[in-house]
Amino acid sequence: MAAQEKKSRLLFVDDTPTNLRILTEMLKLDYDVNFTDNGGDALKLAAEDPQPDLILLDIMMPGMNGYEVCKKLKENEQTREIPVMFITALTDEEDEEMGFALGAVDYIRKPFSMAIVKSRIKTHLELKQQRDHLQKQAAELTALNARLEKEVEARKQTEAMVQEHLGYLQQLIRDHAFPSSGSSGGKKKP
Repeated sequence: MAAQEKKSRLLFVDDTPTNLRILTEMLKLDYDVNFTDNGGDALKLAAEDPQPDLILLDIMMPGMNGYEVCKKLKENEQTREIPVMFITALTDEEDEEMGFALGAVDYIRKPFSMAIVKSRIKTHLELKQQRDHLQKQAAELTALNARLEKEVEARKQTEAMVQEHLGYLQQLIRDHAFPSSGSSGGKKKP
């Protein structure tokens, strides 16, 4: 990784210290890794600047479970765009369906393969970077469009003023027209 390149930020939320330790150790060389063992702290960390680029979230935690955390993240305008991956021991299809319904981008069952986790993290970070890039371009195009609309409006106003002045000058010429050569007071020669 180039020295100038900024590392993506990951937030792990899991109440099992072993899981946190394994994931942190395996990913800390490639990513800026932060972690917590509870949902309340996860919500606070997600809202801080700089925000995580991806959240890996366990479902079964005391207090606020992962579903509740995900729901709150997606309801908050400040954190709703952060992708969430569930990493959980829950294996029922209904649990996975619930995770996706709440806005998760992925659902990984424990015990997990580190190669699979790394691959999915990389994929979701690339997707987020592309989405962020597209959103930035869209914002730039919207701003450019607004400037162009103002310029078009200014040009229309200028054109209207020119047309008004031209009409005024044409009226002056008509009102104060010089006599044409055929209407002079002298007699025509035979």
